[in-house]
Amino acid sequence: MKKVVVYCFALLLMTFVSCQKEAINTEETEIAKEEITQKGGASSANEVGNELVILYPEGTTEAEKIIKRAQYNILEYKKCECADPNLELWVFSKQQSSGGGLEEKKATAKSDEEIEGAELNPNIKISETMFVDFAGIASTDDGLLKRVATNQGVTVAVLDTGIMYDYEGFTQPFLYNSDQNGCNNNGYTELFGWNFVRDNNNPYDDHQGRHGTIVSKLIASKFEQATINYQILPVKVADETGNIRYFDALCGFQFAANKPDVNIINMSFGWDHHNRELLEKFIDEAVDILVVTSAGNKGFNNDTTPHFPSSYESENILAIAALRNGNSGYNNPNASVWDVANSPNSNSGLAAFSNRGTISVDIAAPGENIPFTYNNEILYVNGTSYSAALTSGYSGTLYTNGMSGIALKMTVIENSIYDINLSEIQYSKHIPD
Repeated sequence: MKKVVVYCFALLLMTFVSCQKEAINTEETEIAKEEITQKGGASSANEVGNELVILYPEGTTEAEKIIKRAQYNILEYKKCECADPNLELWVFSKQQSSGGGLEEKKATAKSDEEIEGAELNPNIKISETMFVDFAGIASTDDGLLKRVATNQGVTVAVLDTGIMYDYEGFTQPFLYNSDQNGCNNNGYTELFGWNFVRDNNNPYDDHQGRHGTIVSKLIASKFEQATINYQILPVKVADETGNIRYFDALCGFQFAANKPDVNIINMSFGWDHHNRELLEKFIDEAVDILVVTSAGNKGFNNDTTPHFPSSYESENILAIAALRNGNSGYNNPNASVWDVANSPNSNSGLAAFSNRGTISVDIAAPGENIPFTYNNEILYVNGTSYSAALTSGYSGTLYTNGMSGIALKMTVIENSIYDINLSEIQYSKHIPD
């Protein structure tokens, strides 16, 4: 009888409640922002906008969701298609959100037994300031030329600005083949990944710093050195300016985690201070996946100033710091002595900009003056973003079938190299050159 009443009431709401729309009008939507730039890394957000991220309990029906949206008088909503049917973005009017209204709605939703989670929707920033080119867009036909015929070996999902399919450094097919488990949404069929910014099947890197492309190339380089089969699943969650909406990051993570053959997820971004609970929950649930994260680029101690997601206590997370140039095996002939002069610890093996922490940061990898060839010119990039990327690639070379995320993490740590000058991170180790 209860279900009958619920469905009848839902039908009435669908008829009479015309203000609910499954669309996001960007002019009406205010995204929470905080401008905290990080070299090669990301920023976080703590201002209140007019959006809430909502997670329904497993098994919630569409009729029950309609009733819940009406109960909270939302203006618009967006579903997390292709990833998690229980995840939604709710948009409220500016009048409802002002004067503490959004915080009140969040508190009400968090105490609602018919809602599993409720959080604000901050804007995370990948603040790579290096200019590579004016970017642009490419056809999915270009991507299909770089797609593998069948997925073999190790799959690494990259949550980032996308991948430049036509980058000269990608000479062989390397993109994930989505034929067996692709998403169909918004009139598009998934081919080799998804664009959660534009909600289409073209996860091309239109960022002027080509952040996602550099990250992906570094991951690929480790597999190619070890001659191990691999494919990269591009999950575009950041737009052309490097902005990531938290909701898109959540959808992108669930999209990757739900692929049965994804072994590693690389997240070369982050934010300070605020622990976002839903992402931690999703990471905890992805027990078969190793999640590799960048530790951040402010020289902070993450034990006292947490940086997320790298500071989550999830057992399947690896948090990666950046080695100082002289310790990393990479040399930039034009590098200055800035790093040595500004290091928090002149004896440290870490780059001056790298975050650290004897509890919250696990190991290190090269992250300073990393060479990247573009248009026959060598560019040098810096940041724990690239340390994480190299670690993701290295981790993939150690993966064996059936390994859990925790088992792979411990294997990576065991095979890393001890360095007395890395005492500012938990294991005092770095990945092999």
